[in-house]
Amino acid sequence: MPKWRYIATRLNGDGTETFLNFNVPLSATEVNPVVNGHGGIKGTITPEIASLKTDDGEHLFVPWWTAIYAEEDGHIRGGGILKDYDDEAPKLQLDCIGHTGYLVDTRYTGTKSIERDDPLKVSRHLWDHTQTRPHFNLGIEFAGADKSRDMFIGDDSILPTQTPTKVTPYVLAYYQTHDLAKEFELLASLAPFEYTMTHEWNADKTAIRHILHYGYPRLGARRTDLRFVVGENVVEQPKFDIGGDTYASDVIVLGAGEGSKMMRAEDNDPAPRRLGRDAVIIDKTITTPTEAKKRAAAERKLLAGTADVTEIQVRQHPHAPLGSYSVGDDIRIETADGWSGIRSLWVKILGIQIRPESNVTTLQIMRAEKVSK
Repeated sequence: MPKWRYIATRLNGDGTETFLNFNVPLSATEVNPVVNGHGGIKGTITPEIASLKTDDGEHLFVPWWTAIYAEEDGHIRGGGILKDYDDEAPKLQLDCIGHTGYLVDTRYTGTKSIERDDPLKVSRHLWDHTQTRPHFNLGIEFAGADKSRDMFIGDDSILPTQTPTKVTPYVLAYYQTHDLAKEFELLASLAPFEYTMTHEWNADKTAIRHILHYGYPRLGARRTDLRFVVGENVVEQPKFDIGGDTYASDVIVLGAGEGSKMMRAEDNDPAPRRLGRDAVIIDKTITTPTEAKKRAAAERKLLAGTADVTEIQVRQHPHAPLGSYSVGDDIRIETADGWSGIRSLWVKILGIQIRPESNVTTLQIMRAEKVSK
């Protein structure tokens, strides 16, 4: 059986952290690395343990100060910053958000107006800006893709390949930019690029590195060396969604604005094999035609009407042991006969929910062609 331990640190805000405890007695633990999200760690401590306090009697677990990492046989599988805890004696339930979640409700303190730039580079600027502030430095490093594509960030035209007649600058400013996580997500959708946060020991294992991995146009790879097979490493037959809500031939996206001035874009199948069906997406955060058009195309791709699966449970097995696959990877599922008629398909791993006390890991997945770039 693999050996797990949970490590608590104190984030010092200057890019360093101090180790507090190397054996936090977490139980009912969930470790959740994800693509394009925050993930994190949840767990419970019971009963109250005196050693889980500082030398001066202060609580060891302090929101937005304490971080917890899950290590399996020397490999850090996930980490997070303590966001909330629920003290229901004798239990203490901890909820740690992944380090990318630190940007939630973090504001921009200067002003910057951008007309043309690379969204990926601008997203890195959000972290650079944040980490230059006193007490806001997590020590985040970058890896993977360092650029995506040059484009008009505030483009008023329909197609990003066209020269716009009018450009609305993309503005970061202290008086309006109050949640950098939302800005980061917007930039990721504009490129689009994928990202995930990982943690690993440094060379001499005296510190933990926090690495924000970028992928353009995607993270991960198609893994022909691994497989998920029902009856072998997949615990039970996956549940496929084959309902009518998974299909639309015509998608319209309505964004910011009112009435005829509302931001809008459509994406239509010119020759659907079924009856035409509409899907209306309303999202007031969409402020440019380019963004609306990209969203419409993405939504119609999701609404192709093909049977899909969102989750499977896998056990440790030589076909795909824990640690051999990562979020972002495509892996083939081989299933038994069912109503969907699917025996084999490629899926992309969007999230991994690890329960160290169980031999079963839950994977959040999606049909690969729906998210392929």
